[in-house]
Amino acid sequence: KAAGLKTGVYFFSQAISVEEAKEEARFVLDKLDGQPLEMPIVFDWEYIGDYARTANVSDRMLTDCAIAFCEEIKAAGRKPMIYVAPWFGKLILEDLNEYPQWLALYTGKMTYRYHFDMWQYTCTGTVPGIVGNVDINLYFP
Repeated sequence: KAAGLKTGVYFFSQAISVEEAKEEARFVLDKLDGQPLEMPIVFDWEYIGDYARTANVSDRMLTDCAIAFCEEIKAAGRKPMIYVAPWFGKLILEDLNEYPQWLALYTGKMTYRYHFDMWQYTCTGTVPGIVGNVDINLYFP
């Protein structure tokens, strides 16, 4: 913030039920303890592997978890967002149009057919002062 950067947070969800997603949202809100944010609080669910506790979560349940997380965040007066990528494969995207989306899509051609508010267009970017690859995003608030 001292450098003028807008801040937000994302939470890497491992919820397998709506109640767990709500608990995760409340956990994030509790940790923020009123800290002001200029950017959204993001629900991030990614496929980890067949060994993960989330491996067998249905598309419907995962989508309901994303909605529940966002509704808890919104009820607290904060801005929710959902992190999505075509390779995640489980979110029912047409049911999530009400929520801002942060799209991870690393291609030179836009193939995503849903609305998005932020685009992570590479995971191999460079930033002076940071060693190694970084994600680079464009935000369209």
